[in-house]
Amino acid sequence: MSKTILLVLTRDPGGETDHYQVLQEQEARAEATAAGLQLEIVFTTGFDHLRVIRKRLREPGVAPLDAVIVEPSSVASTSLLLKQLKGTTGLVLLNAWTPEAEDYARDWGTGLPFGTVSTDHLTIGRIQGRQVRAALPPGGQVLVVTGPPGSSAAIQRLEGLKAVLGEQVALYEAAAGYWTESDGGAAFDRWYGIYRRRAFRVDVIATQSDELAMGVRRACRAVAEAAHREMLLKAPLLGVDACPDFGRKLVDSGELSASVVTPANTGEAIRHLRRFWEKGRPLPLQALTSPEPYPSASAGPS
Repeated sequence: MSKTILLVLTRDPGGETDHYQVLQEQEARAEATAAGLQLEIVFTTGFDHLRVIRKRLREPGVAPLDAVIVEPSSVASTSLLLKQLKGTTGLVLLNAWTPEAEDYARDWGTGLPFGTVSTDHLTIGRIQGRQVRAALPPGGQVLVVTGPPGSSAAIQRLEGLKAVLGEQVALYEAAAGYWTESDGGAAFDRWYGIYRRRAFRVDVIATQSDELAMGVRRACRAVAEAAHREMLLKAPLLGVDACPDFGRKLVDSGELSASVVTPANTGEAIRHLRRFWEKGRPLPLQALTSPEPYPSASAGPS
């Protein structure tokens, strides 16, 4: 089967490693090789996705693209990708959802695959909510460090966490600009800059990625006020993704109290494309992969 796929993965503007993106690359290469598909991979910043895709589509003398797999950086960029790529190539959106996708799916283009594959981010939030609940003392308070505010993944993870904890648990919220360690530290510093002269209490710190968690931990260690520093470093620290070469090792070593396994979605996307091309089976509009707590007992009973 001679088909060519372009996989566009997000690179942090500062050059920091995003271990989940590395996992996405590894799984895509393995699945494409097994399927005999041509796979091109490009790493670029989130705001540059569309330019890179359009440049490749217009490039002369190379194999035409049969599909693009891309993880939009925000709801706004998802809408732009839908508008600009309709009818030009197959498209699989990763870890992104907007109701517009349903409208575009009805008339994407003759013979062109279209669908989305995402981790169930609401369930990620619910699992982390259970992890928080299991670690939280009565009357305890939680600092939540989220991903970028415009990210549908960050929004849904926070929604799921709040649904489990309910209004009776006091939450402090801090949003990071991206998913990296430095962004986690910067988000904490902004929050602490507001609260350091107030009476506050943090019993658990829940972050939406393991990289964010490590950035928060470093920032906590740098807090000058000894009582605050002791309280913050004592609080159980939770992350998300649990990549084998990063987050799971942090949990196993005790640097993280727990995390949530976020399966890579690129392999699943390629498997859906293969079934479309080989068997004519339409891609699911909203396929979801299933997260799990790590360790399995960290979330307590369902």
